Amino acid sequence: MAPTSGTERRSGAETRAEILRVALRLFTEKGYEATTTRDLTEALGLTRSSLYYHFRSKEDIVASLMSERRRDLDELVEWITAQPRTPDLPRRAALRWLDGTTPQHLQAMLLAHANQPLMRRLAEKGEGVRAAFDRVIDLLAPEDAGPQDRLLLMMAFDTAGAALLAAKPTATDPGDILAAARRATFALTEPATGA
Repeated sequence: MAPTSGTERRSGAETRAEILRVALRLFTEKGYEATTTRDLTEALGLTRSSLYYHFRSKEDIVASLMSERRRDLDELVEWITAQPRTPDLPRRAALRWLDGTTPQHLQAMLLAHANQPLMRRLAEKGEGVRAAFDRVIDLLAPEDAGPQDRLLLMMAFDTAGAALLAAKPTATDPGDILAAARRATFALTEPATGA
């Protein structure tokens, strides 16, 4: 692409992706409430109108960040539905979910944990991920599963979040967080597989 005023012109999709990347970084570093639209536009080198062309508000940016994981969850539900009902299916499904977790997803989890009122608003609009897990648990839990079995299964899908919160006061590498989460997933799904 031809340079424009010393910078390369980005496509709309590239600009949108860059807004999401920078916003996620600023929201987790400074906090969602403390990050202003001006902070975003300055970090991105955009005008306010350019930012608003792509996103109506900061909340719209967060909703877009969360929607990626929601699409991942919808794909997981499709995958589970297509699988034979074997004893190791809960473990395979939980590991598949965990294997799709990136360092950016971990940042988004930190953002979600730190902004529960915002997450509740998004959930009320149907844009949350947490409530959608009920479908996953319904697909994987045996018909006679009690509340404890369902909770253990839910915990197997939340190991990355638990490891992330445990590591929060430290400078733990995202790879180590995900490795610890993987070990926890194996431990939590052991009774279901009979291993």
